[in-house]
Amino acid sequence: MQYRDHLKEILCKKSVKRGEFILSSGKKSDYYLDARLTTLDAEGAYCTGMVILELLETLPSYPKAIGGLTLGADPIVAVVTALSYQQGGTLVAGFLVRKEPKKHGTRQYLEGYQGQPGDPVVIVDDVCTTGGSTLKAIEQAQTAGFRVIAAICLIDREEGGRQEIEKHCPFHAIFTARELLDDPKENF
Repeated sequence: MQYRDHLKEILCKKSVKRGEFILSSGKKSDYYLDARLTTLDAEGAYCTGMVILELLETLPSYPKAIGGLTLGADPIVAVVTALSYQQGGTLVAGFLVRKEPKKHGTRQYLEGYQGQPGDPVVIVDDVCTTGGSTLKAIEQAQTAGFRVIAAICLIDREEGGRQEIEKHCPFHAIFTARELLDDPKENF
């Protein structure tokens, strides 16, 4: 729990932006959650990785790998895999899902973990709005033969993504946008 509390402080300080923004979904918003300012920060990355490792321990089965759509998932995947080694627990491998398949070489969508058909995996993302990025990663992981046992996002904007993702697998949000926006320490 200590890592989650500290991660919340870092997200409120670095990643919550107020103003007028157009989201990737095309919607307008009076706030923006730039989670990469936290997941690419040394302390923020560490706390993110530790919180997700703790969450993985609570799942009914432990994943062989975690992955997600590039770019939001990249720092999360990297830190969780590295910390799984550093912490000396069960190792978890990583994979990244391209938005488009490579146009050369193996022409694949997934990079990293190769695994076996049926291997349990978890999909991660930094921010979930409509769930589009997470759903694409779920689809590609399933196409590769993996069994998606859960999806985890750092921040759920609570704009319908959870409901769409839960049609495919259990969904876990570390924080909701409301938790961060209502925090009295936000941006201080």
